[in-house]
Amino acid sequence: MSEKEKQMALNGEQKDMLKELGNVGAGNAVTALSMLLNTKVLISVPGVDIVPFAKVPLHFDDPYELVVGVAMHAKGDAEGTFLLILDLEASKKILEILLGAAPASLTELGEMETSALGEIGNIMCGSYLVALSNFTNLNLENSPPVVLVDMISGIVAEAALMTIGEEYEDNVIFVETEISADVFSDKVKGMIFFIPGPGSLTRIFKAMGWKTDA
Repeated sequence: MSEKEKQMALNGEQKDMLKELGNVGAGNAVTALSMLLNTKVLISVPGVDIVPFAKVPLHFDDPYELVVGVAMHAKGDAEGTFLLILDLEASKKILEILLGAAPASLTELGEMETSALGEIGNIMCGSYLVALSNFTNLNLENSPPVVLVDMISGIVAEAALMTIGEEYEDNVIFVETEISADVFSDKVKGMIFFIPGPGSLTRIFKAMGWKTDA
């Protein structure tokens, strides 16, 4: 097994801290999403973990599925990229709510569709950026979100390039979220990843008081 395929072993306290980070990020996003979608929104966090970067696509049923990704680069004390991934059906439903009609194809998005999806990503990724910053007291600033439509593996690779060229940590923070609202026939699953730049994961862990060789 290569270095980039090794998964970090977390103890119970560390897992609880990551779960709390996920819950705080979700809580930050609820109000803004509710206002944007004009309906009550609930967000749950079934799981939070540290996963090997090379295995990120394997957290999806079909790594070659066409999906929508919104990437937000974070600058400051712990540089990296936040990445939200939504499946096509969820993305179409969100656009139908926001714009009154779903596009025939998400592979040819217009300016309005791109802006609407970018705002969803801005809310979700920005909420977790704020949560991470508050949790660690690290100074983090976000850049404008970038909307990507591609296979999961392609989006993950493109988001990694946004971090710092081709330099990124072997492991990423993974937050599984489920968004519920009356306007959705079923829960909308959103996968959020933080792809850390060199040294960022160590700085985050140190700020959390973790003792690790990461």
